[in-house]
Amino acid sequence: MSSASSDSVGGARGLGSGGPGSGLAALFGRLWARVAPTGTPADTFGWFVAWFLLLVIGVQLLATAADNIGINGWWAYDTNAYWLAAQHVAGSQPLYAPAEIWTSGAYKYPPIYAQLVVPIGWLPELVVDWAWRIVGILCLRYLCGSWKLTVLAAYQWPVFAELGFGNVTLQLGAVALWAFRSNRAAYLLPWLAGLKFGPALLIPYFWFARPQMRRQLVIGCAVFAAACLASFALSPTMWFDYAGTFGWEANSQMQAMYVYAIVPNHGGVDFAVRFAIAAVAILAALRWRLDWLAFVAATATMPIFSLTRLAVLVGLWPLWLRGRVEAWRRKAAPPSQWLTAPLVHLDMLPRQSEPGT
Repeated sequence: MSSASSDSVGGARGLGSGGPGSGLAALFGRLWARVAPTGTPADTFGWFVAWFLLLVIGVQLLATAADNIGINGWWAYDTNAYWLAAQHVAGSQPLYAPAEIWTSGAYKYPPIYAQLVVPIGWLPELVVDWAWRIVGILCLRYLCGSWKLTVLAAYQWPVFAELGFGNVTLQLGAVALWAFRSNRAAYLLPWLAGLKFGPALLIPYFWFARPQMRRQLVIGCAVFAAACLASFALSPTMWFDYAGTFGWEANSQMQAMYVYAIVPNHGGVDFAVRFAIAAVAILAALRWRLDWLAFVAATATMPIFSLTRLAVLVGLWPLWLRGRVEAWRRKAAPPSQWLTAPLVHLDMLPRQSEPGT
């Protein structure tokens, strides 16, 4: 009797649930509810747009990277200069020689950096190329503020080109952005200034805009100066050779792929003009406390301005633009929810239930 009753109850339950097909449909429905938001039409729209972009761009990035790897393992043009410099220092070979803007393997930084990276000269070049490229990807992630935006940013040709060349642009941009968030980054600013000169503009900016950073700035400059003196004591010849590069660099032709120059026929004058413009921008940033303008002026000002340097501008999103878009979303009419919904699912904006940043 009880057994029959149990069978009847079980059968009733089976009929009520609609059978195995209905169970799969319910499971699929629960999974879909977890993956794709259905709270509002705008939210669902944002989810579809965001993931469509990520999938399409992700596939293209992988395909492009595979093509590049197929050519000499994706050799890094600028990292090659650092690797060769390490070998030259280790082998007591001359570190500097007259070169044009397009000369491959030419090292143009102060000797201290080549001395510090001597160990990379003992490694295979492709290992160094890829290790530095991975560091660049991590710095790009910091500049973007999310991995999803990193994927979108990497597909933009200035960013992809910088990752391919293996320059120091993304690393420089990440440290510069960090300086706006933490006083500790001030210790590294003199080292960036020694590499590309432009970041030197952040030292007076933070000195006046953020007096609480003065101690770190003084210590950072003192440590860098002491390190340069020690480097000079080890090899004064290299430093004299480096000083000599300013003569032929100043007269170099600023004509190469992606390179933009105000004075194309005279590299020294061109850099002086661009540095003066950046200095005016820093003064304006100080006057109106525009962190984003100081960031752009310092990171875009380099001895050679290649359009690929624009890769650092992705740092403007977490530094400035994200807050502007978030404020607009909270104050604007309902259409703003549709326009900003994809940004939420790209981790570029918080959900409205979360506090804005």
